[in-house]
Amino acid sequence: MTTMTIRRYSLFLSILILFTTGELIGQRKDFSSWYEFEIDKGLNNGVDLSLEVEQRFKNNSLKYDRTQLTLAGEYDITDYFSTAVGFRALLTTNRELQLQRRYRMHVDATGSHSISGFDLSLRLRLQYGFDDQVFVGYFRDNNLVNRNRLKIEHHLFGSRLGFFATIESWHMFIGDPGRLFYKMRYSAGAQYTLNFRSEFSLRYILEDEFNVVNPLQSHILVLGYSHSL
Repeated sequence: MTTMTIRRYSLFLSILILFTTGELIGQRKDFSSWYEFEIDKGLNNGVDLSLEVEQRFKNNSLKYDRTQLTLAGEYDITDYFSTAVGFRALLTTNRELQLQRRYRMHVDATGSHSISGFDLSLRLRLQYGFDDQVFVGYFRDNNLVNRNRLKIEHHLFGSRLGFFATIESWHMFIGDPGRLFYKMRYSAGAQYTLNFRSEFSLRYILEDEFNVVNPLQSHILVLGYSHSL
């Protein structure tokens, strides 16, 4: 086998491992439930402000996980590109189930495009602050993380019902190169418009951890409600 063939085989194997959702060695599983409430207000200068409250439960949805409050502002630069900044305050539990206050800040850049009735968007997020993964020797409670999310949406013409699906990856900026990629999230759901201002959403999330000790696979059900002022 030539060196070129070996390299091609290794690249193919790496890509296959990267996107697989199969069960990993020592993997834990859990079912969680999240509840979201969001209020947003569009301003005349193209800025959209939002406030989101989210409550999460873990361990088969029987134990408190966290409460988080997110304040964000988004600005549409063009019809196809927008930027956003946000701040998130969290009340979460540690390994000893003690409540702790944490925070997180993020900056987004989002490109969007519509084709044949489908809305496509790619969001690049850089966030700093609390993260579920703390790699001993490299990280403390606050980490610098890159999250990339691809989303597709479709609204049924003449109805109040729409569908969406996303795929998102998590990447650390500092540390062992073999551990920088550590999480994937796959999501699919539906949204129902009550009126011009209010909307319900229901989605299922599959979350897989990689390159960590005792990785977690989470099955998550999310119920959300949003209202525009």
